[in-house]
Amino acid sequence: VNALTASILPVSNAFAIMGLVVSIYAILGVTFFNNRDPEHFSGFFCSMFTMFQVTTGDNWAEIARNLFAGGPQGPVDPGVVVYFVSFHVIVGWTLLQVVVAVLIDNF
Repeated sequence: VNALTASILPVSNAFAIMGLVVSIYAILGVTFFNNRDPEHFSGFFCSMFTMFQVTTGDNWAEIARNLFAGGPQGPVDPGVVVYFVSFHVIVGWTLLQVVVAVLIDNF
């Protein structure tokens, strides 16, 4: 119980950083993809939900495929690739691992 209460502040800090990164990507998503996919990127909160969906892995490939197909540079838009790959690397592989590391460090 002591380890769990000691890890509340570091875990909440890691979640705050993750929320900030997801918010930045949501703003970028609205800016870049609003015209191409208004169903997922019509506004900030819609884009936040979409990025949360991408973070959890729930049907994120369908969202990415819809954006890949609508690119002006041919079948695959490199901007969409950079957007989703960098998001997965930063949020999925890095920040979620920080949360797990903080929890393990306090136990």
